[in-house]
Amino acid sequence: MQLNLNGAWQFRKRGEGEWKAATVPGCNYLDLLNLGEIPDPFVGTNEKEVLWVAKTDWEYKKAFEVSEAFFACDRILLDCKMLDTLCEVYLNDVCVGKGENAHLRYQFDVKSYLKVGENTLRIVFYSPVNYIAKQQKIDACPRNGNGLDGIPHIRKPQCHFGWDWGPILPPSGISGDIALIGQSAAAIQDYRILQHHSDNRVDLEISVTKEQLSDTPIAYVFKVLSPQGERLAELQGDFGDGEVVSQTVTIENPELWWTRDLSDCAEQPLYTVCIELVANGEPVDSVTQKIGLRTVELNREQDQYGQNFQFRINGVPLFIKGANWIPADSFINRYTEERLEYDLDAVKFSNMNMLRIWGGGYYESDLLYEKCDRDGILVWQDFCFACQPYPFYREELLQNVQKEVEYNVKRLRHHASLALWNGNNEIETMSIAWRNRLKLMEWTEKFFYHILPEWLQALDAVTPYIPGSPCGVDYMKGFDRDNVGDTHLWAVWHGLQPLTYYRKRMTRFCSEFGFESLPDLKTIEQYAKPSDYSLTSEVFTAHQKCSSGNMKMAYYITSRFRLPKHFEDYIYLSQICQEECVRDATEHWRRNRGRCNGSMYWQLNDCWPVCSWASMDYYGNYKALQYSARHFNAPVTVSVEDTKDSIRIFVLNDTRKPIESCCVQYKLLGFDGKVHTAGERSSVTIEPCSAKCLEELPLEKLKKHANLQQCVLVAELLENGKTISRRTVLFAPEKDLQLPKTDIQTKVEVKDGKAILTLHTEKYLRFVQVHSKHNTKPFSDNYFDLLPGETKVITQPVGDTVTAAEIEKDISYFSAGDVVPNASRLSDAFTKAKIFLQPINFGNYIYYCRMSNDLKLK
Repeated sequence: MQLNLNGAWQFRKRGEGEWKAATVPGCNYLDLLNLGEIPDPFVGTNEKEVLWVAKTDWEYKKAFEVSEAFFACDRILLDCKMLDTLCEVYLNDVCVGKGENAHLRYQFDVKSYLKVGENTLRIVFYSPVNYIAKQQKIDACPRNGNGLDGIPHIRKPQCHFGWDWGPILPPSGISGDIALIGQSAAAIQDYRILQHHSDNRVDLEISVTKEQLSDTPIAYVFKVLSPQGERLAELQGDFGDGEVVSQTVTIENPELWWTRDLSDCAEQPLYTVCIELVANGEPVDSVTQKIGLRTVELNREQDQYGQNFQFRINGVPLFIKGANWIPADSFINRYTEERLEYDLDAVKFSNMNMLRIWGGGYYESDLLYEKCDRDGILVWQDFCFACQPYPFYREELLQNVQKEVEYNVKRLRHHASLALWNGNNEIETMSIAWRNRLKLMEWTEKFFYHILPEWLQALDAVTPYIPGSPCGVDYMKGFDRDNVGDTHLWAVWHGLQPLTYYRKRMTRFCSEFGFESLPDLKTIEQYAKPSDYSLTSEVFTAHQKCSSGNMKMAYYITSRFRLPKHFEDYIYLSQICQEECVRDATEHWRRNRGRCNGSMYWQLNDCWPVCSWASMDYYGNYKALQYSARHFNAPVTVSVEDTKDSIRIFVLNDTRKPIESCCVQYKLLGFDGKVHTAGERSSVTIEPCSAKCLEELPLEKLKKHANLQQCVLVAELLENGKTISRRTVLFAPEKDLQLPKTDIQTKVEVKDGKAILTLHTEKYLRFVQVHSKHNTKPFSDNYFDLLPGETKVITQPVGDTVTAAEIEKDISYFSAGDVVPNASRLSDAFTKAKIFLQPINFGNYIYYCRMSNDLKLK
């Protein structure tokens, strides 16, 4: 029996004023915004104007009716899926419980406090900002360069208090579903489904632990259904005097779960396990769990390069291609299932096989995991500790965290997509700054290397665990070395190293690297006025949380392009530089597969409209990187390594099947369309999960055919005579070339709710951007090169009511040859030098100039 308490509530400042309308699930910021009592925190500089909300205590209340039938239950729980964060819960003016952890589900036994008829539930939330300020005075944590100090004292998403891409907007409220749940006879306390794989069979070991609520005898029923819904097994029996029962179900010829790039299926096969408790022939509690049959390993063995960091699914080694996921909204309650589906479509669009759920946010929702199970996307889940040392020596914090770990591991451990538990984000990396706080350092090692893995061993001994990211071979040993473990590489961007710097790094696995860019103009229009369109305006500074971030974008633009006259061109060029940086690094690591095993860029998404490292902005507009990732992450693709001496052409194969009779063609093409030289390699086999160089073209030889500054090298991978992958390479930075201006003949049609755009050009066009002034839906391709004489067709969802004429007015075209310089080359050089010599930038440059020496292993 259940009574849903979501919906209409009332709220006010604690103990004062009139009660006003609120919505649950929700938070104080959203309720105030809905009432028009605060300005939109995402617009202009309003973020600063609304900080008072987080410094205030709030209370919420709801009156509800309970029928007499409810009291026939043996126990009635007040079920709170997320209370954010510090609160007291009152039922009919009696305190029935407290909340102190936003990552924990609370269930309070309230039967003795309820009454038949009307009841009143009231929850008082205390200011998280005031709390951490108070705790800092008692036990000061190190300063937080990303936002407010003292965040390790509270178990709440750390990024609520500000990050180098996020605002200071710490909400309070009932952020998850809330309900009364009546239970009778018995309840499921815990369950486990373990897989034992052998040749062409899987044994499922299913166990359930019950909690007895009455003297009624309890039986169990286990059912296992195939991915098609066919009943494979049904087992039943009595608990007797025990609290735990376990049974084994054997599945012959199992349909295995794979990642997207290792599977021929758009959706992965999921088996269903149903567990029921039965009293007097009637079910009294049940759980249904979807599972994928697979093994997941993290290979950390020593090899000829050092110590590996390689994921394996069903014994097959993976090259990980993915991105880091942050909370999808500063106010998570307005993040819908529809938007989640849209965001995961972007992950699939860009051929990713893993998301890393970053530790400064949430343990992600069941829904995200369920959709990743379906889609064959692995999930790397951080525990929610990031960039700060935590006072685990405080017993109350340690006990609080243990409940958090137990709840979330039990909640997520059966998902096929779960590939890794990671202890924390970057705490070891930053520990060098805390050497005067030895107690914090000692407990960092104690917790992440001993206490947490011991807890995890009892809860989930199957999923791999690492103590932190980046990680080496032991505490403070090797986390910054390329030949062991996992790395975070920030020499590009923070360290002002060249865009191609990552070719110097033969990391075993890179789970963080990236490059900032501006969001789409449609997004900028939501928070800024045209008068604010400047990298140095107050509004743009407020929407740039990385120190000197806007100027760093300008710095890197000068490495490839001229600094532009028009603000819109800054948007375009910042996105191109971002795309080129991440593409170049990812292809380099893929070309060195075996030594390098993964490339996960920072970051996929934004929590508000901002200048950031995201490849998709807050409103869902794809940046150039999101489009490019579709190509450089493709399971089978051509890749080009251009050096000062030669052009090397590779084919990359991340599938389980060999590529038979592979054909690669290349040509040196003038901007005017003239072919100066060409060649082909055919009938080559590319083995599964491998990379192979098929051709090396010396530059000296190419120079004999044409002036390379007027040419582009085109490499294409063909299947049955059709191009399935293409790479283009220029022989000088775009700023030193006379690139043709955009001249495209277009045809627009609308069919089945999609705009069909046919583009044709007689000139070489670099990085063609097709931009919609109003539609946020993605194109099928964008930011591509068009070759002379080429016709390309792309599509965009538009709905059934939009006409071709309306689309023609909405769409514009732009390419690198259209950029208008703002000033002279000397002025560009002066601006670049000025940015470089800023103390924070110059200091970071010096720090990141040091190269990583390999760690010597025994």
